[in-house]
Amino acid sequence: MSKPKDSAGPKAQTCLKLAPVNLQGRALGLLPGDILLRLDGKPLEGLAAQLLKRVQAQTDREHLLDLRRDETDWTVLSSSLALGRWKAVDIPEPVTSNHASIDRMRNWDVVVTEDGRYDAHPRTAPLLALLAPLYLIHMRLWTALAVWGALTLLGLAIGWVLGSTIQILVCLYVWRAAPTLFRADRSARGFRLWRVMAATSEADLHAQLGRIAPGLTFVLSTPDKDGSAATGQETPAA
Repeated sequence: MSKPKDSAGPKAQTCLKLAPVNLQGRALGLLPGDILLRLDGKPLEGLAAQLLKRVQAQTDREHLLDLRRDETDWTVLSSSLALGRWKAVDIPEPVTSNHASIDRMRNWDVVVTEDGRYDAHPRTAPLLALLAPLYLIHMRLWTALAVWGALTLLGLAIGWVLGSTIQILVCLYVWRAAPTLFRADRSARGFRLWRVMAATSEADLHAQLGRIAPGLTFVLSTPDKDGSAATGQETPAA
């Protein structure tokens, strides 16, 4: 008598899928259909109801979320998992653990244009922004630089004491508002938010983008001799 075949096949992995996305989820660049694969580097385990309860309870600290969209995986940091309505789904392939540490990670806004160019900026204010004119030139924020120049001329006209006070206040404002200034400027230039991604550095961010979206080109890239693009300038680091 022939031996019966094992028809069980590989075990499906239960994950969580976003249905509607709330404002907090959209602020992180999430879309309906995005799938949560891992939470803090560990695959989701348990029954669907248990997973949903676990996710809803994880609001006490920042978490590393491993997400998937259109067969592309990326990570993002979030202090809340209330990013929309989660629904348990099964995916056919197993999900392994990811031992990445969040200690040195931070979120970056990645914005893109229709012709496939991208730019990036950390979501936390970089220290370079305390030196307002250098930061504004570095990030090509020309409108804000023009305002800084006008305020500098005003400070020269009213005296060095009040002028120095204005400079200090302007530098503090630019530092605190740096991510917002970047997003507003790039939106006016036709960029749109593509993803928010967690990375340990700008080099790590570029490496991740090279893997998951090789068709995108950094705005300051210059062609190498072989015709490929190379990063020509770094975005500010904290």
